[in-house]
Amino acid sequence: MEKEKKPYFIGLDIGTDSVGWAVTDKEYTVEKFRKNAMWGVRLFDESKTAQERRMFRTARRRTKERLALLETLFDSEITKVDDSFFKGLKKAIFI
Repeated sequence: MEKEKKPYFIGLDIGTDSVGWAVTDKEYTVEKFRKNAMWGVRLFDESKTAQERRMFRTARRRTKERLALLETLFDSEITKVDDSFFKGLKKAIFI
């Protein structure tokens, strides 16, 4: 014997750090399942912004630009002493 299925609503409240939910009938009375009210909330850790990663990318980009500028300024003088200096530098810092 199959139990009668009656219409219901599922309400969601989705925020930045949580998700709330509730199951109600047509009269907006909270339904029960195994004697427990069918509503709840799930909390999450606070989300992080992209600012920290952006700072790392910016610093890495600026480092590359500074090294490229130094290479253009001092290339002729440094190659007199060590012609593979900048090649070794690039390998050492993974540029």
